[in-house]
Amino acid sequence: MAIKHALVVDDSKSARFSLKKLLQEQGIKTDFAESAGDALNYLSTNSPDIIFMDHLMPGMDGFEATKAIKSNPDTRNIPIIMCTSKEGTDYGEQALALGAYAILPKPAPSATLMAILNKLDISDNMQSTASDKAAEAKTNAPSQAVGISTRVVEQIVRPTGIVDPEVEV
Repeated sequence: MAIKHALVVDDSKSARFSLKKLLQEQGIKTDFAESAGDALNYLSTNSPDIIFMDHLMPGMDGFEATKAIKSNPDTRNIPIIMCTSKEGTDYGEQALALGAYAILPKPAPSATLMAILNKLDISDNMQSTASDKAAEAKTNAPSQAVGISTRVVEQIVRPTGIVDPEVEV
């Protein structure tokens, strides 16, 4: 799945427009929500390919919004990229545990954004290819197993900048 449509959730107007500019350079249409509540309302009638979620917002924060989005069957498969100026592994681990795909520092470095978008695209393509091959294998040779090694998948979906010290790579 090529990413064509993004939702940027941030209470900062300058942060929204800065990220929009980077996404437009990649041909990605961008919609905005100024709060987590606005984002949840937006998602009740729209389905973006990706969500960029600010961590710290008044009212419901990005963690709570991510939890709500991931618990909804209609939105749970939309990748969420947590955007923050906060540093440290504790924050990243918490965001990933709630279902975020990756962490994007603020302001967003173009190279980091591109790496995340490329990983998502590669991951989707590999999953589609694996699904196609598995379906073909079932039809043509039911006794053959087809798949992708766990190591390859882990390296593809490993979030940018966050490394779990307990996982051997």
